[in-house]
Amino acid sequence: LGEEHPDVATSYNNIASAYYGKGDLEQALEYHEKSLKIRLSTLGEDHPGVATSYNNIALAYKSKGDLERALEYYGKSLKIKLSTLGEEHPSIATSYNNI
Repeated sequence: LGEEHPDVATSYNNIASAYYGKGDLEQALEYHEKSLKIRLSTLGEDHPGVATSYNNIALAYKSKGDLERALEYYGKSLKIKLSTLGEEHPSIATSYNNI
């Protein structure tokens, strides 16, 4: 598939989730950032998959207690979701709840 394939981004996201579950937030962030980089380059800036990456990064920052960075990434996620999914999509309510 190659290093820049969206499936590789999904694998990085899954690895990040495992690190998050272990409580290793630095490693989780590292793998979420790798996933985000691939998604941005392959899917574009306004794709729901990119919004998911931003949301996952925000969650890790929130867990670390860095609420300013968490809000920054939750905001990026919400902006993409609003533009691609519309205001009435259930995912929007989840984003507002996260913020």
